[in-house]
Amino acid sequence: MPDLATKLIQTNPDSDHLALFAQRLRSWLIADLTENAAFTESRAKALLRVTNAVDDATLNDFARLLEQETAVRLALHQLLEASGLAENSEVAALAAASAQTEIPNPKSEIQWLSLATAVFAWKAEYPLLQLDPASPPDTYSPAGLVVKQTAHFLRQQVQRSATERDKLGRQLAFNANADAAPTLDSMPPAAEIPPLPPYFRPPIPVNYPEVARDTVRVDEDEEARDVPGTAVTRNAPLTITEDDLRPDSLPNNVTRMPSIRITQDQVHQPTPPPASRVVTPRGGAESSTNFSDNVRQSFGRKEPMTTTKLRVIVQEYPDGPGLYGLQVKVTCKGIKSYVAGTTNREGKFLCELPVRVQSGLTYDVDVTWPREMNNEVERKSVTLNPDRTEFQLPFYRTLSPEGKG
Repeated sequence: MPDLATKLIQTNPDSDHLALFAQRLRSWLIADLTENAAFTESRAKALLRVTNAVDDATLNDFARLLEQETAVRLALHQLLEASGLAENSEVAALAAASAQTEIPNPKSEIQWLSLATAVFAWKAEYPLLQLDPASPPDTYSPAGLVVKQTAHFLRQQVQRSATERDKLGRQLAFNANADAAPTLDSMPPAAEIPPLPPYFRPPIPVNYPEVARDTVRVDEDEEARDVPGTAVTRNAPLTITEDDLRPDSLPNNVTRMPSIRITQDQVHQPTPPPASRVVTPRGGAESSTNFSDNVRQSFGRKEPMTTTKLRVIVQEYPDGPGLYGLQVKVTCKGIKSYVAGTTNREGKFLCELPVRVQSGLTYDVDVTWPREMNNEVERKSVTLNPDRTEFQLPFYRTLSPEGKG
């Protein structure tokens, strides 16, 4: 069953109705602002540029991409789904009304920057009036996080591949039956509704016929009489003697098979199961199978061992896009084997490592940056302990989107 955001997008037949719905949604989000302090498209663009959240190239690519109807459907669907606006009854009414409205003349373009900023501000319950380019917000302040989420939304639309865009576009295409009422055949069977008084007969009858006076009569002066019963005959009990068990006493149609004997050659010793391996890395990991056993043999003699998870996150900058396919190697001092693998599409690598219960254990993590970053190998050490079930170790190439610092 499709979600609410998908239904709202599927009800709009073409790009003109989608633009009308986007304009009404933007007006509804900024309705609390006065005319003198309206949140315009230029103000949203200035806010993104002054905070260095997005560059001009991304803005140009975004504007050129959103000229296609499929890209418009994907962008609106992501805004509704990420913010929870699809569950709002007023937004659902706006989508239904926009889909049924006749548009004689094409509407103007959608003001995406102000719309996306207003959506994420509504999600964070942050007033748009305080988003002022004249006083840029800090990066990790509530206003800065709103701007950061808006910039991340713009980059997601630009970085999405054409194959993925076409695949999602077919799911969000116009569907005339998206908001149709369900038929009787499609509706699930309803449970029986119990009747309520006084429209049903009470479960306890007023008169019991088995105890009614007119049905049962007892005569105290009547003498007891013996009722003749059915005669029962008892035969002699069945007995089995040794003579009955002799071979010559068996019937002709009975064949006795030879006794079953099991020799020592027929007994097979069960094969012991292979030793289980604890290390189970993800994200394309290629690890040494005896790494966990070697760590336990070296450090588990004087102290019991347990396991915990280590998640390595490799990004271009904090809260930025992840780097895919980077080599990650986890080693431990004194152990020749290791755990190695590559990051997934989100730039993450997950592995499970043994640690000491009381004192923990220190591991070295090496990340090899790609060729365009000079193939440098960066190492970080982290001490794991069983107090937490999962540890995160981030790696950043730069500390800001501009590559400075």
